[in-house]
Amino acid sequence: MRINRHIETELLRWKNSDNRKPLILRGARQVGKTFTVEQFSKNFKHFITLNLERPRERQLFDNVNSGKELLERILLYKGLQVDEKECLLFIDEIQNSAAAIRSLRYLYEDFQYLRVLAAGSLLEVFSQQEGFSFPVGRVENRFMYPVNFLEYLEYKNPPLANKLLGLDVTDNTGVHDILMDHFYEYAFVGGMPEALCKYLETMSYSPLREVYESIYMGYIEDLEKYSSLARVKYMSHVIDRAPLHAGERVTYEKFGDSSFKSREMKEAFDTLERALIIYRAKPSTSVRLPILEKLRKAPKIFFFDTGLVNFRVGFKEFFKDRQSLSIIYQGRIAEQIVAQEIISKTYQPPALHFWIKEPGEAEVDFLYSYKDLVIPLEIKSGAVGKLKSLFLFMERSDHPYAIRVYSGKNQVDRLPLPSGKTFWLQSIPFYLLPRLDDVIASLTRMSLSPCNSVL
Repeated sequence: MRINRHIETELLRWKNSDNRKPLILRGARQVGKTFTVEQFSKNFKHFITLNLERPRERQLFDNVNSGKELLERILLYKGLQVDEKECLLFIDEIQNSAAAIRSLRYLYEDFQYLRVLAAGSLLEVFSQQEGFSFPVGRVENRFMYPVNFLEYLEYKNPPLANKLLGLDVTDNTGVHDILMDHFYEYAFVGGMPEALCKYLETMSYSPLREVYESIYMGYIEDLEKYSSLARVKYMSHVIDRAPLHAGERVTYEKFGDSSFKSREMKEAFDTLERALIIYRAKPSTSVRLPILEKLRKAPKIFFFDTGLVNFRVGFKEFFKDRQSLSIIYQGRIAEQIVAQEIISKTYQPPALHFWIKEPGEAEVDFLYSYKDLVIPLEIKSGAVGKLKSLFLFMERSDHPYAIRVYSGKNQVDRLPLPSGKTFWLQSIPFYLLPRLDDVIASLTRMSLSPCNSVL
C-alpha cells in the first residue's frame, strides 16, 4: 500500500494539456517527489529516468546545442528506442547541473509531444550559487509539500477518509472523536512520507527520531554543498531555530539568540522560503481583496513540517493526554498545522497572511481567500466571546463570514457586533480543514436562506 498524493491529479492534467511545457516539480527534500513521479510514470509506455547525483548522467548535458542532440545522447546511453508521444523523461536532482536546467529550453523548443519532468530541492540556493536563472517562459512549475491530513487518512483508514469526504459540513458527526484521534496522531508525526510510513508500520514514535535526524542532517549537507560557506552559517541557523519559533512573529536582527545582523538573516529567510523549507505569513490590515502586505511589520514564521517541529522542540509528552491543540506549545503547534494544511491546498508558491489592526495589538491568525472574499480564520479554543480580534475584523469586513478552527465539534453561530451588525461564525474541528472551501461555501449559502435572515 502506498500514500496516494493528490498532486498526481495535477500531473495528469499537465500530461494531457495541449500547451504543455517541461515541468519542474519543486519541493523540500524528502517530501516524496521522486516516488510520486515513479507512480505517475505508469501512465506512459516509456519512462526514462536520470539522476543527476550520478556524474556520468550529469555529463550527458554538457556542451549540448539542441534538444534533439540531447535526447539522442540519452537514448544511446540508456540503449532505448522510444515513441516520443508515449514517453516521460524524468530528470531527478536537477539542481546538480546548471546545464541540465538550461537544456529544458531546448527540449521545449525541439519536441512537441515528449513530456519532460524535472525535480529537485534547494533549487534557489543552487541557482544563486551558480549565478543563473531558470528558462523563463519555457518551463512550468508545480510545488509539492509534505503529506496533508486527507492524504494520510486515505492511506491509513480509507473508510474513514470516505466518511470525512461525505460529511455534511454543517452537521456534527458521530465519529468526531475518532477523526480527532487521527488528526492528533497526524499532527504529531507530521507529513514526511518516510516518517509516516515508519510510524504506521510500527505504531511507535521511537523509530522516528532517526528519520528526523537524517532529514535535518540532509538539509545541512545540501546547504554546505550548494551554498557558499559565508551563507551556510546563516541558513543553517535558521533551519535549526525556526522550528522553535513556529507560529511566532519574528524579527531578523539577532534571530534565535544569534549575533547575526538583520540583512544576513533576512537573506537567509528569503532563500529558505523560496526553497520551501520555511514559510512566512505576512501581516496585513486588509479586510477585502487585494490582501496588501505590511512589509515593515514582523511576519510569523512556520516550518515546512509539523513532525520536524515536534522533533526539534521535543515535547512528545504534551500529546499523551490529548490536550487541545490550541493549548499545546502555547497554541503555536495548532497554527503550524493549520498553515501546513492551507499551503497543501495549492500547487503554487505558498502565500500566507494574517490580520493586524493599526494601531493596536489585535491579530487574527490567518486570512483565507475564497472567491472574492477574505475570510478570517482564528485558531482558538474557549468561548466565542473571547475572540476579540475577530470581532474587530468583522466590524470592518464587507461580508458576514468567519471561521474558527478548534478541537471541539462543528457548530454555527450568528453573533452580534457592537455596531449592531451580525456575522456568521462557523467553528470547525481540525479534521474539516481539508474541506475548508466546502465549509465556506455552505456558510455563505446558509446566510442567504430566508429563514436565517434574522436572529
